[in-house]
Amino acid sequence: MSAAALLDEVIEALYARHTADSDAAQAARREYEERRGRVHQDDELWEPWSAAFVEWFVVERVAPGDTLPPAARTARELAAAGDPRAAAARALVTSQRSLFEIRAVARGRVELLDLLGGAVFHVDEQRALHGVEVGDLAELRLVGLGGQIQFGRTFIYHPKAARAAIVARARELLAAGSTRRDVIDHIAQLRVQVTRYRHMPVARVYELGARIMG
Repeated sequence: MSAAALLDEVIEALYARHTADSDAAQAARREYEERRGRVHQDDELWEPWSAAFVEWFVVERVAPGDTLPPAARTARELAAAGDPRAAAARALVTSQRSLFEIRAVARGRVELLDLLGGAVFHVDEQRALHGVEVGDLAELRLVGLGGQIQFGRTFIYHPKAARAAIVARARELLAAGSTRRDVIDHIAQLRVQVTRYRHMPVARVYELGARIMG
């Protein structure tokens, strides 16, 4: 089984196991919306927002009373049982979510620049990424497994025209002591505002930042 197929199988298993509790999922969704803004079902962002939420819920969120996110607990259980899927579960737990610029797209390979850290990554991607172009900006999750880097399921695109404003705001927040996660979530809030302020140039929305968020 390829690394991509193994990762996909483990993601599906984790989702099936850890999203069954509707009360926990609703509580997590409220927390997610407080951090990143609320998206309605008829919004253009609904599908990517929901996919990113579920991944965050399983891979990152530590519920009240817990010390580990759900995926980390399952990774430990799989490792203790000698299950070969443990490596993929651990890879998800140690994955990196950030803001990236797509620098190059070739068959089976995508080159990314981390806009927050400056590192360059080469992602193994055998699927055709329809509509993806060089220069696109996106919040993505990268998962290292089997000597390769794979995409997670978070794909939230930001307008190309806002690149300079996004980088400037991210640097400002990092310099003020914000964590990378806080910066990513703040920029996500501004992406939601783009759909609310359609009369305003997109770069201006990111420049104004918290001043336009209610």
